[in-house]
Amino acid sequence: MGVGKRKKTLRKELIKYMVTLSFSLIAVTALYVAVNTLGMNAGLFYPANYYEHKAEKLKPLIQSAERIEEGMIPDTMRYAVLDKKSKQKTAGNIKESDLPLVRKKIGNKPYVNYKQKGYLIIERKDEYCVLEYSMRAEFRSSFLRKYFPNYELTSLCIMVILLMTVIFIVTTLFANRLKKHFETLNTMAKHIKKQNLHFTPEFSNIKEFDHVIDSLIDMRDALKASLQAQWHLEKTKKEQIGALAHDIKIPMTIIKGNAELLSLSPHNQEQSDYIKYILDAGDKIDQYIDQLIHLSKTEETLHIELKRTKVKDLVESVLNDTAAYLGSKDIEIVVKEQNLEGQKTAIDIGLLHRALMNILSNAADYTPQGGKIVLEAACTNDTLIFTITDSGKGFSPEGLKKAAQLFYMEDKSRTSNGHYGMGLTFALSVVKLHQGDLAIKNAETGGGQVSITIPLFTE
Repeated sequence: MGVGKRKKTLRKELIKYMVTLSFSLIAVTALYVAVNTLGMNAGLFYPANYYEHKAEKLKPLIQSAERIEEGMIPDTMRYAVLDKKSKQKTAGNIKESDLPLVRKKIGNKPYVNYKQKGYLIIERKDEYCVLEYSMRAEFRSSFLRKYFPNYELTSLCIMVILLMTVIFIVTTLFANRLKKHFETLNTMAKHIKKQNLHFTPEFSNIKEFDHVIDSLIDMRDALKASLQAQWHLEKTKKEQIGALAHDIKIPMTIIKGNAELLSLSPHNQEQSDYIKYILDAGDKIDQYIDQLIHLSKTEETLHIELKRTKVKDLVESVLNDTAAYLGSKDIEIVVKEQNLEGQKTAIDIGLLHRALMNILSNAADYTPQGGKIVLEAACTNDTLIFTITDSGKGFSPEGLKKAAQLFYMEDKSRTSNGHYGMGLTFALSVVKLHQGDLAIKNAETGGGQVSITIPLFTE
């Protein structure tokens, strides 16, 4: 966290937001009232009592007129002429439904107000003249009066829209400020998730956010220390495995050398068989030791060299080597190809060939006589997929989780001879170098199934 800087708090930020919002609303309200006042002074709209005063000015003219005619009444008003005795309408354009109240008030007072309408009762010799006018503010413009007859409602709607707009703008500004801080936390969390632990955090100068950032930094440092310790342990482990494998080669070479010397001396058939067993086992152990040494140095020595290669050539090469590996063993190889013709992709054919052979040789070892191995190779728009299925007993639940771990050997559902201890580990490393995935499961037919999926670079 920053040194010598006074941290803000979310509480202070919230108070600042509320104060800013309040002042903004007050300012907009005051500005709106000022604009209305200026508009009224400038004559842009009429006040609520405008027509009342106008009707009052018409009163002397109507009282003195010999006869009331429609042209004497402004188009912003309505009128009615009532007989003085019967109080029935004899002329005018006021609706009959609006007159009962006026009739009741005649003789009591000259002004009647009802539902934002005003009525001025003017007494004449034999009749009454009633003027009906609006008791609400209106626009001076006839066009605006036509489409917005209720100025007060229109004014209120405009006021509400302005206030909501101010609330939206102020809230959005403060929300964006907080969003920026949340994005900082989210970015740090993503870096930690991806184990990208060399990022430089940006503090927010808000106390609560900076506390969370400090916690994420502590988490990052702890994870970095843990990963470094793990990497160091793994490196030491591989170095020890490599050293041990080299040490084992020495006595193994001695055993094989002496067995070969024994094979040159006179011996009977039984001794000859024993010597053959020793030499065969020695060759197998040598293979395992070489693989151990290779695996112990995989990260240091396994380099990928991508070259554009025909996918079909890789499949044919793998099939030929698998047939040679099976020898006289009664196992059928079933090949299913999909969209391989003319397909080329950038791969390390040597590494991928070895990875596929590790999987196929394991499948061959766990497939009984008379069984079959199915090799499926398919190209989609952007993916190269290999699926290898054997006729064995399949993986146990534990094997499905650990089959690709170094030295794990399946003992529960598949009679293991060590292949899955290292073969799938190497295959997984190669697939990852190709930015692909390796999946292990049991096929519906019951055998084990290994799938390799890598990107297909067609350009």
